[in-house]
Amino acid sequence: MRIVMNNQENDSQTPNNSSDSVQEAAISVGVGAAVGAGASTVVGGMGLAVGGTAVGIGIAPVAAAGAVVGSAAYGVKKAVEEQDPSIVGAAVIGAGAGAGVSALVGGMGLAVGGTAVAVTMAPVAAVGAVVGLAGYGIFKFFQGEEEKK
Repeated sequence: MRIVMNNQENDSQTPNNSSDSVQEAAISVGVGAAVGAGASTVVGGMGLAVGGTAVGIGIAPVAAAGAVVGSAAYGVKKAVEEQDPSIVGAAVIGAGAGAGVSALVGGMGLAVGGTAVAVTMAPVAAVGAVVGLAGYGIFKFFQGEEEKK
């Protein structure tokens, strides 16, 4: 049994500990990537059609998309813990960028499991919002690391 004589050792046990933050971020991104890879394996045979051409989507881009979602989940978790309203701005900027991409490119479709669906502006804006949240998560991770130095 160890007895702590001063509060200096307790500082390393705070919730904002660098190793805890790294572990949370790594778990979020890793689980997201694993879920994305699993979804790609289960569904298989996906493709994206844009501007008159189509391309197959393999396991790597779906796993990367899962990692982005994991980073977004980490960002949302940090925003809730810190009660940070600026996360709304990150989501709005991302959604605006997604809507802009949809307006610029237009005419997109997704083929999955032998069927295809049109991809309108709303889902592309939603994906943009998730990318904005992921950017917020990455920012919060590195901001936390800078505060530790």
